[in-house]
Amino acid sequence: MFNPFLLFAAAILTGAGGGTARSKFNEPASSVCSLITRQEAAAALGAPVPPGSEKVMDGPMLGQRIKIEFCFYGTEVSVGRYSLGPAAATLFAKYRQSLTSESDYQNLTGVGDEAFVAKGQIALRKGQTGLIVDVGQARGGGAAEVRKERALALLAVGRL
Repeated sequence: MFNPFLLFAAAILTGAGGGTARSKFNEPASSVCSLITRQEAAAALGAPVPPGSEKVMDGPMLGQRIKIEFCFYGTEVSVGRYSLGPAAATLFAKYRQSLTSESDYQNLTGVGDEAFVAKGQIALRKGQTGLIVDVGQARGGGAAEVRKERALALLAVGRL
């Protein structure tokens, strides 16, 4: 099944993912599924969702290995969390720059330290942590989807 969320997450990576190497950065200890509850995911989607399913991917980013933790509530609601380390602002700026040419790109304010929308998803940075939030992965985006993603992103940031 085609999963645009994984493609979007892969945009932050350079090279192929895989392996078991861990980031040298401090990693959050709590479950990524604790950032958004099943009930919140269902409310955002407007339909029931299954319990959250966690998946971890390791991959390179700008010459380093990072661990990306995902929580999938079925196929249409997801949150990804990754540690950016002490160069967080610089790394996130490079990530943002790589996506500014997307047709739906827009900056967001009031969500974390900085945030934007691209490829139908919200990407944000809070301190040294990055998040990607997606609602309605296969539904085509739009302003209503961004509002739902923003609401979930605000909840997730509050739980970091």
